[in-house]
Amino acid sequence: MKMERLDQSDMHGSIGSIPDQMEAAWEAMAGRTFPDVCRNVHHVVVAGMGGSALGAHLIQDVFRDRLRVPVTILSDYAAPSWIDERTLIVLSSYSGGTEEVMAMAEHGLSRGIPMIALTTGGDLEAFAGRHGLPAVVFGSELNTCGQPRIGLGYAVTYLLAMFRQLGFVELAETEVTSALMLLRETNPVYAARGEENPAYELASATRGKSILIMASEHLTGNAHILANQWNENAKNLAVWFAIPELNHHLLEGMTHPAEHRDRLAAVLIQSGLYDPRNRRRHEITRTLLEQQGIACSVVTPRGATALEQACDLLLLGTYASFYQAIMNDVDPSPIPWVDEFKRLMASRDGKV
Repeated sequence: MKMERLDQSDMHGSIGSIPDQMEAAWEAMAGRTFPDVCRNVHHVVVAGMGGSALGAHLIQDVFRDRLRVPVTILSDYAAPSWIDERTLIVLSSYSGGTEEVMAMAEHGLSRGIPMIALTTGGDLEAFAGRHGLPAVVFGSELNTCGQPRIGLGYAVTYLLAMFRQLGFVELAETEVTSALMLLRETNPVYAARGEENPAYELASATRGKSILIMASEHLTGNAHILANQWNENAKNLAVWFAIPELNHHLLEGMTHPAEHRDRLAAVLIQSGLYDPRNRRRHEITRTLLEQQGIACSVVTPRGATALEQACDLLLLGTYASFYQAIMNDVDPSPIPWVDEFKRLMASRDGKV
């Protein structure tokens, strides 16, 4: 069949293992401790790129009203001037070889800044070993396709468990187990083939379109993740925006070029947990986009809590991006343009 022919690395199976990744990571972190120097800080910086930073985006927004310290995601070489010895840097690199993260590791070392490594191995594990840094080194057996962006169960849960242990967020174990129970229920639904699958329906509704993903509050990080997944898995242009901020500029941007409107699709992520004014903003935004001739889909994740909804949307959105890849007639795993970029960056003369 078409899916089996295109999905050479069994990404579909790896997506289905995201709940197992979460459970394995949570169990692996039980009883794990970290030095007090990592706990007694005023700020946390998560240094990571692409898929290795996605877990932090989800946590940053889901727990925005519960995090006891500010969390900044740094996806670059240079560190802000305010980073000091009362800052914790979490060096997050799935592969362990991300050059921007390794640059931040060297910066932190030179400044005596507390650091924790989060990786499957590579140069980052070796760096942590040489310099005596605490490290969470995990296996990736439940991500058989090998793509970091599909190891999100690991990325979210290891980081969340780390923050919990360090006292940065108060989180009952029942909250995690409830989210896992929900994923066990929804996973077979999103994995199934057919029109009754909400993930497949979302991919069908946006097929052949450039996608504008819109979310608010605790699901804003999910919008970022979904755009990343759509770009890398489906090889399909997707960008994300936050409501209410987009209401102050984006609707005017739909005016020109007029001929492109029928090639756009908006995905509005709704939630009964949003502030009533934001729920109203989503409704009005959809109405005005449709008046401009832009197709709209509304996605309302399942779950009673912010964490449950974020986890459900994480799974649904990843499956949807996979189905979009199949509809686009591409293998979702390879990222040839990203790999070519990395090859050129690594070349001695840097010439194209």
